[in-house]
Amino acid sequence: MQLALYVLLCLIWGSTWLVIKVGYGGLGPFNVAAVRFLLAGAVLTPIVPLLRARWPSSRADWLLVTWVGLVLFAADYGLIYWGEQFLDSGLTSILFALLPLVTIAFAHIYVPGDRITVRKLAGSVLAFAGIVALFGDRVRLDPAGLWPMLAIVIATFCAAAAGVATKRHGAALHPAALNAPAMLIGALALAVVSLAVGDGLQIPRDASTWAAIAYLAIAGSVVTFLGYFTLLKTWSVTSLSFISVFTPAVALVLGFVFLDERPTFTNGVGGGLILRGVAL
Repeated sequence: MQLALYVLLCLIWGSTWLVIKVGYGGLGPFNVAAVRFLLAGAVLTPIVPLLRARWPSSRADWLLVTWVGLVLFAADYGLIYWGEQFLDSGLTSILFALLPLVTIAFAHIYVPGDRITVRKLAGSVLAFAGIVALFGDRVRLDPAGLWPMLAIVIATFCAAAAGVATKRHGAALHPAALNAPAMLIGALALAVVSLAVGDGLQIPRDASTWAAIAYLAIAGSVVTFLGYFTLLKTWSVTSLSFISVFTPAVALVLGFVFLDERPTFTNGVGGGLILRGVAL
C-alpha cells in the first residue's frame, strides 16, 4: 500500500511541471501560486474534522505549521513558479533533482539516525547523473537564465528544510492538520509577495487556467502532500526525496506515450542510472 502511494506521488508530481508551465493564465507567478494553495487549503480544511484529526495546538505545532507554510508552500513554490517562467521544464527537472543530495546533507545534521553513508551518497549522485542524461541532449544553457536556475536550486533547499523539520518535529500532527493551515499561510505569504512585486492579485478568467489550478490544487497539492506527509511518518526523508528524481522520468515517459516522442540512447542510459541510484 505504501509503495503504491509512493508511485502515485511520482505519477502526479511528474505531470505538474508541465501543468505549471502552461497554467499561468496571464497571471503573475506568485499570484497564481497563491490561488493554487488558497484553493488547496480551503478544500483540505473541512477534511480535517472529518478525519477526526487534532488541529495544531501547542507552540511547537504552530511553529512547524508556520515553517512549512512559509518555507515549502511560499518560498519553494514561489521560486519554482517564478523560475519556470524562464526555463524549459527539462532544465527545471534537472535542477530540482538535486533535492536528494541536499536532503541527505540536511538529514545528516538534523534527523537522528538518518546519516550520510557512502551508499546513500553514491545513489544520489548516480540518480542525478541519470536525470542529466535524460534531458541533457535537449537542454540549452543560457547565461541569461542564471537567476531563474539559481531560484530552482534554492527551492530544493527550501523543500529539503521543510521535509527534514517535519520528520524531526511532526510526528504528533496528522498530515491533514499540518497541511491545511500551512497551505493557507503559504497562500497569504505568496499574495503579499505578489502585491509587493507589483503583480497585484487577480482571479483567473479563463476555464483552462482554472482547470490547471484545480488539478494542481487537488491532485498536485491536497492528494500529494497528504500522501507525502503520511509516508514521512514511517519512511526516511531521504527516501522520499527521490520522488524528485522519478518525476522528470515520469514526465518523459508521458511524452513517449502521448506525444510520440522517440526515446534515445541517452534516455536509456539515464533511466538505468536512475534505477541503479534509487536501488543503492
